[in-house]
Amino acid sequence: MQRDLVEVLEANSEFYRAFESMDFESMERVWNKDASDVCIHPGWEILRGWSEIRESWRAIFASGSFMRFDLTEVEVVRIGETARVTCVENLYTVQDGVTHRARVAATNLWVLSAQGWKLSLHHGSPMAQGVEIEEDELLN
Repeated sequence: MQRDLVEVLEANSEFYRAFESMDFESMERVWNKDASDVCIHPGWEILRGWSEIRESWRAIFASGSFMRFDLTEVEVVRIGETARVTCVENLYTVQDGVTHRARVAATNLWVLSAQGWKLSLHHGSPMAQGVEIEEDELLN
């Protein structure tokens, strides 16, 4: 894999480590921190600009909820001075002693800056959960 793509994937991993550890300073370091940045958390309104995005991370981290990510279907593509990472976030949370798993389709757009690759867009969309049914249920 090309060195620049490896660097983007490393930056992407830093984003998810900051997310899992609820480390605000680390999260702040991965973002571009520009007025043009956008963040769309599943179920949230569109957040535009670093000020709104920063406050969303403060709120998420204040919840103190346990979160772990297992990324699958990861693809990285460089487009000039930007790079796009798409993936499925297999998100594990614990509530009332019960582990829950959600699947989120995510897009992370990275921009190349003097400080390296910085996150400019994070968009997460919940994915439908499959339901198992018996074959005879399909016929009725």
